[in-house]
Amino acid sequence: MKAMIHNIFQHIPDNPESTKHYLFYLHGLIVEEAGIRPQSEEHGFYEYQLILEELAREGFIVISEAREKGTQIKPYAEKVASQVKKLLANKVLPENITILGASKGGIISAYVSTMLQERKINYVFLAGLFEKCLTDENLKLYGNVLSIHDRSDKLSITPPLYFQRSEGLGEFEEIVLSLDVGHGLIYRPYREWIDPMLKWSKKK
Repeated sequence: MKAMIHNIFQHIPDNPESTKHYLFYLHGLIVEEAGIRPQSEEHGFYEYQLILEELAREGFIVISEAREKGTQIKPYAEKVASQVKKLLANKVLPENITILGASKGGIISAYVSTMLQERKINYVFLAGLFEKCLTDENLKLYGNVLSIHDRSDKLSITPPLYFQRSEGLGEFEEIVLSLDVGHGLIYRPYREWIDPMLKWSKKK
């Protein structure tokens, strides 16, 4: 086992170190439905564990758990928001907290952002800002928001519509990649999304 694997937790540590960078990784729906290494006919294996390990190797304290099947979005967002509040209460700077949401995990992350209304937290949405969720007029983004998706994704991903309705944004940016892997972008730790995420969250 790699040494950095010890930086991966299902929940935040009891005594968070205020100087560390924390990253919450919220996975896609398929992990809920089919386990921690599910396979899609279209996209292959979802390498959940490899993604966590890669994020930990980059120096983050990674917080992630495989959600139960049928997890409800808003209650789970409240759970994540409460963990973020615990970090803030332990003097972790908001700019040292990143919430990375992939697909359904992105929807959850958007609600976390709405609930916290903290302008300095970093959010990275990996194919997760769906047009269909804009029907909730209360869903607005706060913080520094980066959206990344692949140009060939068949789902309707509309970051500009989120940006337009969100008055609590700090920095915000949309990156459209040309890997032509569609929604499979979220299935592997591609450097094409990890590198801009690092630049965004740690200001490298």
